[in-house]
Amino acid sequence: IEIEVRPDWAPLASNRFKELVQSGFYIDSRFFRVLPGYVAQFGISADPQLNKEWMFCGVDVDPRKEHNKRGTLSFASSGKNSRTTQVFINLGNNDGVPNFLDGQNFVPFARVVRGMDDTVKQLNSEYGRKEKMSGGLTGSVNQGKAAYYGAKYLDAVFPKLSIIKDAKII
Repeated sequence: IEIEVRPDWAPLASNRFKELVQSGFYIDSRFFRVLPGYVAQFGISADPQLNKEWMFCGVDVDPRKEHNKRGTLSFASSGKNSRTTQVFINLGNNDGVPNFLDGQNFVPFARVVRGMDDTVKQLNSEYGRKEKMSGGLTGSVNQGKAAYYGAKYLDAVFPKLSIIKDAKII
């Protein structure tokens, strides 16, 4: 997947994403929540130490200059200074009905320029919903455990998650 980061859309988010990529944060991380037609979410490092370093370092939200349209990327946000490491790729137009991500303060900072119609479409979505699996486990990733244990937890409980093998700035 090739992503074009757009500082003119959201300079704070663009800078945060660049810092995370340069730190190696996304190497071997997983798309831990994929909801077809809605979002593909990543941003929990495979390395628990990196999660400890970054997950509580929030930055403020940029003013909106672009909408949450198919192929754009936005950091997850729950309010002031809550944007940390988790990112959504919009798999559909999520600016209005029924998902209203614009209204929930998700501000796009980048867009997929290659791989949206092939690679992104093939991301594993079997763990995206909270369904019961065999053994009493729920089908969605526990983000707290994923951050604390990293790849060890994800590989043991969710072995089929799609993986980001490398992330670099070109």
